[in-house]
Amino acid sequence: MSPQRKNCILVCIDFQEQSMIALRQCFDLAKFIKAEVLLLYVIESNDFFSGFFAPGLDKVKDEVEERLQNLCKQMNEETGIPFHYSIENGKAYERIVFKAEEINARFIVMGKNGSNQGIKRFLGSNTIHVISESKCPVISIKGRESIGYKKIVLPLDLSKRTREKVGSAISFSKHFGSEVHVVSVLSGGVFIQRSRIYKKMKKVQKELESNGVPCVLKLYNKTKQPDWERVLGYTNEINADLIMVMTHQEGRARDYYIGSFSHHIINESEIPVLSIIPSRELDEDETVIEALVDPFDMV
Repeated sequence: MSPQRKNCILVCIDFQEQSMIALRQCFDLAKFIKAEVLLLYVIESNDFFSGFFAPGLDKVKDEVEERLQNLCKQMNEETGIPFHYSIENGKAYERIVFKAEEINARFIVMGKNGSNQGIKRFLGSNTIHVISESKCPVISIKGRESIGYKKIVLPLDLSKRTREKVGSAISFSKHFGSEVHVVSVLSGGVFIQRSRIYKKMKKVQKELESNGVPCVLKLYNKTKQPDWERVLGYTNEINADLIMVMTHQEGRARDYYIGSFSHHIINESEIPVLSIIPSRELDEDETVIEALVDPFDMV
């Protein structure tokens, strides 16, 4: 029942509250990029359970399949978006990453239940694994859903990996009419206008505004409060709808890890977080837009 098409969003589903929020979260995005949606349910079971209670698993699978069939039909009728489903057995994060690669998913959308309820234990701790290993962007949702992405928070640091985040912000803003809030924290007692991060923020602001994207800058002085707490505090203050963060690449092409800042944002944010995979670093004198290849083919 799963589509073998390029333009597809994978939504992790377990029928609990956060996964249903994730399902609703994908509607506007699917319409935006004209994508189909694959609902993926993973039955997590160890070898002992699988070997001795296979009939029980078959019954669970039949019940899940019926629910998925009904849900796909309902969502298709309500939204006009083509919905499909797939049921997998195994470790949740492994099957999510595998299925996303199999269908060449454009996005993975998943809730963070932190649930630990027997066979339905699904997301929670799996979210970081998926984000770490996924080849495509991941939208993770822990708290409330956001419809429309009217205010997007774009945290910046001094790394060169900004083009994907800026490209994403431009793409989302052009469709949703978003206002982008570029936010950062000074590394020390440097005068703001002389700091490297302020110059970088002004450069990003120029690129955003040249593409018709309204932009607000917020630069905090360094304090004992962790940077991620300052960013989340600002996000709550402006009632933002989405945070865009970047995962960081290690030496080998397929190995990724999530930096401490992004890790905290993903775990603690009460609004959706879009985690973007870096492709390559900018050259030293390369501007954001000169390097920009729209990461979602949306502009």
